[in-house]
Amino acid sequence: MDIETDIERIRALSGEKEDENWRFRTYVKGSDLSIAALDRLVWRHLDVVTRQIDCCACANCCKVMSPLLSARDIRRLADHLGIQKAQLINDYLRPSDEKGKYAFAQIPCRFLHEQRCSVYDVRPGDCRSFPHLQKREFRSRLIDVIENCSICPIVYNVFERLKLEFWGRRRYSR
Repeated sequence: MDIETDIERIRALSGEKEDENWRFRTYVKGSDLSIAALDRLVWRHLDVVTRQIDCCACANCCKVMSPLLSARDIRRLADHLGIQKAQLINDYLRPSDEKGKYAFAQIPCRFLHEQRCSVYDVRPGDCRSFPHLQKREFRSRLIDVIENCSICPIVYNVFERLKLEFWGRRRYSR
């Protein structure tokens, strides 16, 4: 299966496949495959896909998303920038809907420069773990996965590979 990396094409394809993706979510939710077995399957595809995609060639997540920052993220980032936490919050962040957390106030991220994160070593935990496919219990995060299909080439390609593996070529081509 070819790897798709063009983010505009991925956005379009994700839109076209929205109903199919929701049907697949329902299928996976009802699958008798164990949580651990499903996670291993996702990780196998993730390994194959990430070997072929350079996140820095895309950086779309930094252009369209705003990660949540914990108190620890804020402290680490403020220390790195040599400013007080209050100044970081005032200049760069906004309160999030999640209690005690903040998000970057500006999208695209102000720390993205020429497709690279200028604070990479101290980037927030949410950024470190994106696209979150390496986390356990994939089945419980399928709504976020579907949303991220249009944002991240890695997520899109892993999800497409999963559909192909679960449904097979005949059913998948419907």
